[in-house]
Amino acid sequence: MIIFTLITNLWMFRAASIYLGSKSSSISYTCYTCATTQVFPFLNKCVVYIMHVLKRGVDLYVWRNIHLIKGRLFLFLMLFILSVMLFVMNQFPYATVGVILIPLAYVLGIYTYRKYLLWVSGVLGEDMVTKELEKLDDSYYLINGVVIPPNRGDTDHIVIGPNGIFVIESKNYGGEIECDGDSWIRYKIGKKGKRYELWIGSPSNQVKRNAKVLKDFILEHGNEIFDREIPHIWVHGILVFTNENVSVSVKNQTVDILRIEELSDYIENKTPELELREEEVRKIGRVIMKYSK
Repeated sequence: MIIFTLITNLWMFRAASIYLGSKSSSISYTCYTCATTQVFPFLNKCVVYIMHVLKRGVDLYVWRNIHLIKGRLFLFLMLFILSVMLFVMNQFPYATVGVILIPLAYVLGIYTYRKYLLWVSGVLGEDMVTKELEKLDDSYYLINGVVIPPNRGDTDHIVIGPNGIFVIESKNYGGEIECDGDSWIRYKIGKKGKRYELWIGSPSNQVKRNAKVLKDFILEHGNEIFDREIPHIWVHGILVFTNENVSVSVKNQTVDILRIEELSDYIENKTPELELREEEVRKIGRVIMKYSK
């Protein structure tokens, strides 16, 4: 049953990776211009303006890790099958070797499989956020999965618009989560009904750090962006939970914490500290794409 579950999930993700990968490769680093949809019969003309997407898709680093974990999972699965075959032979010393290898392959396989599910969950969560952000109009620019120097890790999403710059980190966690300032605890219920804690670091510190790096990056390249005196820049950090089965309790929050269905409206209605001109919005996106990884 375990082997069947592993193979089924691998097959399902393979199909998903082909789907997501094809979207990423076909339009990565492509800037969408304003698109229009016209409805003529019996109605007034309806025009829909779609936001600009400068980069879509999952970061290459993420895909490499997912495929690396899939490879390890396949090896442990083969080791488990081989161990069972040795044990079934019931001949010394093969049966003894099988007895030793079966639990080892099982434990390593389960550990790797759980790690694999975490990575896949993150990919699906980021894709959900991208779809939600595409509800914004064409005055906004979206960049996904980009590494801003000197950062080594990627920023999930950057939105640039006339009312501000937004750094968004998506989390596809399920279960119960408690936040007090920058301290985070995630709780899950085990098979025996026991409640236990999972370490998730500090997502709020992560998004604040990425926002600070982006702000410094924009100021560093300010002469390429602004025709006026370089203004004081605000970069808003947003933490988005994409899993509908998550319960988040927050005290003393240090960043904006939203559910995915609130995201596009929140950005659109955000009161700007500094209004960016249309050309400045475009140049910020261009500079990020030029110097980022």
